[in-house]
Amino acid sequence: MVTMLLTLLSLAMRTISSPIHASMNTSGLMENLVTFGDSYTDEGRLNYFLQHHKAPPVGELLPPDNNTSSGGYAWGRFVAKATGANYYNYAVAGAQCTNNVDSRNLGAINGPFPSVLEYEIPVFEQDIHSSKLYPNRRSDNTVYALWIGTNDLGIDGFLGDSQKAGTTISSYMDCIWTVFDRIHKTGGRHFVLLNQVPLERAPMYATPGIGGWGNSQYVRNKTAYNITQYANKLLEYTTSVNTMYDYGAPFYLQAKQRWQGATFSIFDMHSLFMDVIKSPGQYLDAPANVVAPFKSCLTGCVDSKNPKSSFMW
Repeated sequence: MVTMLLTLLSLAMRTISSPIHASMNTSGLMENLVTFGDSYTDEGRLNYFLQHHKAPPVGELLPPDNNTSSGGYAWGRFVAKATGANYYNYAVAGAQCTNNVDSRNLGAINGPFPSVLEYEIPVFEQDIHSSKLYPNRRSDNTVYALWIGTNDLGIDGFLGDSQKAGTTISSYMDCIWTVFDRIHKTGGRHFVLLNQVPLERAPMYATPGIGGWGNSQYVRNKTAYNITQYANKLLEYTTSVNTMYDYGAPFYLQAKQRWQGATFSIFDMHSLFMDVIKSPGQYLDAPANVVAPFKSCLTGCVDSKNPKSSFMW
């Protein structure tokens, strides 16, 4: 059942604790959840940009919205509901970590696409000055979660050779750690980094033998390239980044004391997705489908007649 997947996320963040942590006293209760990221986390922020041709007003929360790129309410909404925490979501569908690695424009605002480092974090830094918006944000009761990388590593980023000259995946990693620097500077002390999913299994990138598409509106010239090579590159990129997360977080937290007094958790989304792929019936409603997407966008977009809760993608 899909609710099992959501429950796993909720339980992972119900209390403030981590195997990667510095010694500190905490209340053990999460009263606020603040999220940053892309379409996996967005709950209406990109839609606001597209509809209003400007950013949402600073100091205002967007209302809950189940019309999202992920197919419903953001995962953070379910976590907040399960834990009773206040929820603050700055994620923008399509976002990358920074425009300093790969800069794209968003036509609706005639400007750079909102990224985590250049848009999401600055808005958060402004919002926290509002006691009305953040009435009880403290270092011991607030969790900050970042889930980013799909667009950085995919066709609009490194896979499509769209990165700026001289930038590498190490540049992307520098952005990840800088995001937590900025959060730490505001008083944040409890960090969660969600790692990369197996993108090589996503319909957009997978080989045809395991349900992958040919050309689509998102990868228009896919069949002009070696599709297997593309999938293998993504496998290399995502698993390498996940390894960098696993080694980098404890190194900077404990050896370098980069975020003094903080706790740092890595949520292993890659393993969770692979578990769903291996045992779909344990996570998804029937008829469980871990190959095709609910919404197919080839020349146009068509929704499946089967329930959303039966799809992984």
